[in-house]
Amino acid sequence: MNIKGIWAALAVVLLGVSGASARNIWDDFSANVTRDNVRAFTKDLGGLIGSGTYTTGRILGWGGFQIGPRGSMVFRMSQGNGADYATKQHTALGDRDEVGEVFYPWLQADIGMPFRIDGFIRASSYQGLTIAGGGLRWGITRPSEVLGSFQPMLVVAAHSASARDFSATHYNASLVLSMKFKYFVPYIGGGVDYTTLNINQAQLDATLEGESEHAATARATVGFNFKLPSYMDLSLAANYAYYGLGAEASLTLRF
Repeated sequence: MNIKGIWAALAVVLLGVSGASARNIWDDFSANVTRDNVRAFTKDLGGLIGSGTYTTGRILGWGGFQIGPRGSMVFRMSQGNGADYATKQHTALGDRDEVGEVFYPWLQADIGMPFRIDGFIRASSYQGLTIAGGGLRWGITRPSEVLGSFQPMLVVAAHSASARDFSATHYNASLVLSMKFKYFVPYIGGGVDYTTLNINQAQLDATLEGESEHAATARATVGFNFKLPSYMDLSLAANYAYYGLGAEASLTLRF
C-alpha cells in the first residue's frame, strides 16, 4: 500500500465514524440534567475524554511522528442517584437505555521530542460536543527493540470541552506499561481523570445554571497494538472507569 492509499484509508475511517449518527445527543443535556445525575455525568464525561491518550508504553523518540483517527466508546452511561429505579435511569442525556452507547471520534497527532518526551494534540467536534486538548508522554526507560522488554511511560493531558448547554475542563494522568513482541505489543495502564463541568442551562432545575460540578474518577485500560505494513499501527483496547466497561480503537500512520 502506498502513502496515498494509506491516507485514503485513514480518511475513510475518520469520516465513517463521524457520520455514523446525525443526532446531537449532547444537546439533550439541558432537558435532562438534574442534581441526581450531574455528578455521574461529570465522571462519565471525564472517563470518555481521558481514554485513548496512549496505545503503547513506548515513546516515539526524537523526530518520530504519528497521526490518525481514534475513537472512544462508553457502552452505557452511569446510573444517577435517586430513591427509585426511574430516577437512577435518568441520565443527563436522557433515559439510560435509550441513550445506549456513547461514541466519540478524535483526530490525534503526536511528535517525538528530546529527553524521551512525546507531545500530542487531539481535537474533534461530534454530535454537538467539541473537544480540544493535548499532553505529554515521558518514557521512564529508554526505548528498546529487544523482544520481551518492558516499556513504562507516564502520560499527562488536559482538554477543554464545549457543548450548547455546558462546558468542561479535564485533566488526567496515567501510568502505562507495555511489552515488546514481534508483531504486537500488549499494554496496560491506569490513571485518574479530573473534570470540572460548568452548567449553562438546565430546564428541570434552574438553580443548577451557573454552577460547576467537580469530580475525579479512576480509569484502567488493557489493549493490544499491532504493527501493520506501510508504517501503520492498529490499536484495540478495553477500559474500565466509573461508567463501567468502555472501548478504544485507533488506526495511525507512524514513523
